[in-house]
Amino acid sequence: MRLALFLLGTGIGSGTRFVIVHYFRELHRFPTGVLVVNVCGSFLLGLIAADKSEIAYGLMGFCGALTTWSAFALDLFESLRNRASKVFLLNLLLNYGIGIAAALTGIWIAG
Repeated sequence: MRLALFLLGTGIGSGTRFVIVHYFRELHRFPTGVLVVNVCGSFLLGLIAADKSEIAYGLMGFCGALTTWSAFALDLFESLRNRASKVFLLNLLLNYGIGIAAALTGIWIAG
């Protein structure tokens, strides 16, 4: 049952990521969509970190598929290739800084 919930969560998470990333890509040159999914996923993972219930496996799958290391890395590479060092640094600092803060906030809220 845990595996089924995990796999269901990954399907929903990856679809959600696709929609969010492409929505923001149409609005901004900055990779806002990747930042949004990474921060939201970090916060949700923080909330469920200590949860051992069955539903937590589905949520872990969702968060794992929602967040994206590969798109983040590609966005960083593209900004370097385009000599956009300010975009590179801002993207790097925001993803790590806000992502870690979001995860810690989720853990703190979950108690």
